[in-house]
Amino acid sequence: MSTRTRIAGVLVVVALVAAAATGTGLAASDGVQSVAQPNAPAVDTRQAQVQQQTQTQMQAEYCTYPNNATYDSFAVSNLSAPSGVEAGEPVTVSADITNPNDVPMIQCVEFRLEGDVVVRTGWALNPNETETIAFEVNTTGLEDGTYIHGIETRDFGELTTLTVGEQPEPEPEEPTASLQFDDQESDGSSVTVASANLSDGGYIAILDENGSVVGATDYLEPGEQENVSVPLLESLNESATLTAQAHLDTNDNQTLDFLTSNGTEDGPYTVNGTPVTDDADVTVGEEPTTEEPTTEEPTTEEPTTEEPTTEEPTTEEPTTDEPTEEPTATVEFEDQNSDGATVTVASATLSEGGFVVIHNESGDVVGISNYIEESDSNIRIFLTESLSESATLTAMAHLDTNNNQQLDFLSSDGAEDGPYTMDGSPITDDAEITVGGEPTTEEPTTEEPTTEEPTTEEPTTEEPTTEEPTTEEPTTEEPTTEEPTNETETPPPTETPIDNGTEN
Repeated sequence: MSTRTRIAGVLVVVALVAAAATGTGLAASDGVQSVAQPNAPAVDTRQAQVQQQTQTQMQAEYCTYPNNATYDSFAVSNLSAPSGVEAGEPVTVSADITNPNDVPMIQCVEFRLEGDVVVRTGWALNPNETETIAFEVNTTGLEDGTYIHGIETRDFGELTTLTVGEQPEPEPEEPTASLQFDDQESDGSSVTVASANLSDGGYIAILDENGSVVGATDYLEPGEQENVSVPLLESLNESATLTAQAHLDTNDNQTLDFLTSNGTEDGPYTVNGTPVTDDADVTVGEEPTTEEPTTEEPTTEEPTTEEPTTEEPTTEEPTTDEPTEEPTATVEFEDQNSDGATVTVASATLSEGGFVVIHNESGDVVGISNYIEESDSNIRIFLTESLSESATLTAMAHLDTNNNQQLDFLSSDGAEDGPYTMDGSPITDDAEITVGGEPTTEEPTTEEPTTEEPTTEEPTTEEPTTEEPTTEEPTTEEPTTEEPTNETETPPPTETPIDNGTEN
């Protein structure tokens, strides 16, 4: 038995009409009677024959209507069929059939597989009428492979391929996002994104011209968002060009962890590997702030009632007692050589625990320590981006105000885990970070002078040339390096007479 014969034998095909709910075109359309009124009874009779004959043809796979070369063949268009299917699953194949003639007629329509006619059926159409014919194919018994199939009439047809067998898992749809960030005026504390559509939800981060994050939203639900207000970490004091960037919530915790995870979590939405962004010129205006106070306050007597009030100073007095209980911190950040990926903070003392945060010269966060209980030394901090050249960095001490041992300063827009302060200023220390390996040349030069200095100080360089009062000051410095215990416990005059006597 040939392959084509076997294919035709294992397929079970059923013709389905998908055009008119009441049947085929001739029976359902009023146009038939208007086009061919004299032959209306004959058409109705032929329609009945078509319906009866169709059932017989599905059994015998044969169409009794001969090809009539006098009239044009039915046309075939818009073939629709799946490209692949599991063996044994049904497949629906459909196409539009059009009668191009000016008279109603019936012509044969075929479904073919690998060139073999699997089923033929007669189809009746009014003049210039189009209907959809569908064949449902059962693929039980077909071996795995790719087959050519399609729908044909006398002169026309459309073909496609069908792959039978195990189908590959569909690739997950890539999340999509769109942003509209228009040029705008702002008071400097926030900006507004006109519209955003995040298919999987997430956040909108605001970047400055250096690409540093300067603001972010709370979690946004999937779908369309309009007029999204984004607070800035630090208020703008001048106009700038900012960028809105759409971010995913990859770990589903509804907290933006892009910075704290060094970019491993909550990355940006992308299109062809490029982040989804939009830029806007943000103009910071000052006019509203100057107009309101100058016109209203001086004309009324409110300033005179506010200034002499005794309640305000009394509320300030308790605040003078509070600084004694305010948390305190110290940070020691020394100049150092680095491989560019990490820096080391020599020591940090945080009275209530917290973190040490590294800032670059623009004030952007480029590194965060682990949680520090109270104090620590030689604290190694990984940078979010490796330094390619030497730079001045700043270490800043931060509190853990919500006691979760995670730095939430950026993700909370500054509401949590703010910096330790003294007199209102953050506690910081700067260091020059040199990228490269030059320390081996500097160490020997520092050791050699230390061996020469004692030899020059002990001889008669300071003591003989000066009087006793002047010798006491340097002698207090020499013992501190050699015998600190003797200097603090015994007075220096017992040493200076002995030195003077021996030298005279």
